[in-house]
Amino acid sequence: MSLFQYPKGKHSRKQAPRRFKRYQTYKRYLQSEFARVCVYCRQPDSSAPNLNFGVDHYRPKGIPRFAHLVCDYANLYYCCGSCNSRKNNDWPVDEKAGPYVVNPCNYEMASHLRFDHSTGRVEPKTPHGRHTEELLQINDDATVQYRLNTLHLVRVMSAEIELLQHQLREIAALLRKGNIPQIQYELDVQSINQEMAKARGIVQAHSGELPLPSLKSQRLGVVLVKR
Repeated sequence: MSLFQYPKGKHSRKQAPRRFKRYQTYKRYLQSEFARVCVYCRQPDSSAPNLNFGVDHYRPKGIPRFAHLVCDYANLYYCCGSCNSRKNNDWPVDEKAGPYVVNPCNYEMASHLRFDHSTGRVEPKTPHGRHTEELLQINDDATVQYRLNTLHLVRVMSAEIELLQHQLREIAALLRKGNIPQIQYELDVQSINQEMAKARGIVQAHSGELPLPSLKSQRLGVVLVKR
């Protein structure tokens, strides 16, 4: 189960939007770019309807010397509201010494942070990881409990899907043996598939696997994505 796990390799950006005047316009591209999870705490944006996700400026827009990067796509990340507000204008005074908040494009995040599915906690492995964990309060009690609850729910729903798939195989066998009529088989299959769709939707929502709508390459004749 990859839920809440940190990536082992660096992320290479796949989206190439044109330069927009407002950084907020990049949000949909970043959501697709980073598979709808917060790049820092790994929470999916689909796990609750009222989650506030937005655009994070890795090099903070509140620091004057980074003003030219406000709408630079390479400086922007998809981020939940909690991590965004806690990160704020954090930047090391000594850029050589750090410490830095780790991001998936410049760092192999799994080398700095490790998620323990048995405890729901994120364990820092380096000074950068410790700084990230402490600054963003990644292990606050409510968040840890949320992770444990989510993992449990996904496990329960995954087991439910396996059970429903087994039931489909069982009634198919009954039909082959002539133990149930075709009409009963079709009604049972329809009911089981409906239940399976609900369970899969819950798993997708809480794991961040809900499909995203396709990004438009043009709008009103204006090219939105660079070729």
